[in-house]
Amino acid sequence: MEEHSAVVKNNDHYLKTWISNEVLNKTPIFGSYRNFCKSVGQDAMEYPDFEFWYYRFYHGQMDLDYDRSMDPVPKTIMDMPVSLMLKITENLGVVERTHLRSMNKSLKDIVDSQAAIFDEVEINVSDDCMSWKLNDRVFSCELDKQGCKLSTPNKSEIKSDKNFIKKGLEYLIPFFKIPKISVNHLSVSMFDPTSALDDLLPVPFHVRSVNFLATDKNTILPFLSAFIPEQLESIELKNLYTFNEEIMLKFFETKQFKQAKHAKLRGYFKKDDLWRFSHLESFECELDPNEQVDFQKIKEIISTFQQFEACKLTRHNHRDFLLLQTFALALGEQIPDESINIIKHRYQIPESNEYLEFEIEDKVFYCNIKIVKAR
Repeated sequence: MEEHSAVVKNNDHYLKTWISNEVLNKTPIFGSYRNFCKSVGQDAMEYPDFEFWYYRFYHGQMDLDYDRSMDPVPKTIMDMPVSLMLKITENLGVVERTHLRSMNKSLKDIVDSQAAIFDEVEINVSDDCMSWKLNDRVFSCELDKQGCKLSTPNKSEIKSDKNFIKKGLEYLIPFFKIPKISVNHLSVSMFDPTSALDDLLPVPFHVRSVNFLATDKNTILPFLSAFIPEQLESIELKNLYTFNEEIMLKFFETKQFKQAKHAKLRGYFKKDDLWRFSHLESFECELDPNEQVDFQKIKEIISTFQQFEACKLTRHNHRDFLLLQTFALALGEQIPDESINIIKHRYQIPESNEYLEFEIEDKVFYCNIKIVKAR
């Protein structure tokens, strides 16, 4: 059988006669080429050559001995003017342009000449899965018995005997090496300690907003150090409850925090820590439940913040209704009965026409204290 197939592949007239019969049978060209490959082999004839003979016979030119040596060299996509290639790539989504980089060096150079701006990049790592999202395209690499299973946005699955993180990084590392890459919002969650992502991000990295969660307290400062302080506007850090004071003091001294405009910190802070937020336009944090809320002190501190627009403070109270009554008394407001779970207060900033508007809402196990500057 193999010997017969080799003879057929080397018989030029036989191959062309096969194509002409497909044309006579009115078989569409793509189906015809699939039939051709099944019958005589995948390597018998490249598709561009098959296409040439198919349409030549289709137009009634049945000369099997036609000499193509004098024909013009067929054009390829790389023969298009660079300006046209740039126009085409500009109309592709940024994720599609990322895939185009892997085609060949010329396409890679064209793609790399354009800024790659992603709205959202999200990376999640647990003890059995690594997933990542590039804008609206979701990828995942999951642990299985043989190694791992990679799932891509087009629903295809790729089996591998590699570690799931190692396999996932084969896709992520080239992504972060794209020249001129920038991200509007980057979210990284590491539910399982790993050093595999330590050198993943380029330095410096253009990011406007970051969201970071890690169980390893030693990862927070190296993570933030990759970002350009002048461009990083918003920082959200989760799971800070177990982070020691030394690390948080170092965080407050980073250029990234000092030049940010917005911060959301999921951890307990004392009222005197609020001074560290004086440069921010907005912030969220949780007040230490072991410290009594001093509204007079909070008003005194926040009223001095020149850039301040709004904040939300959360105080866990274990459903102690008396806490809301205490707030009302401290603010000079009417003490509510148990049917009321919201109190409001308006405080004029000294020597100013501006006000701080307080709204304290009693939830099931905590209170939300929202403060907005009004003019």
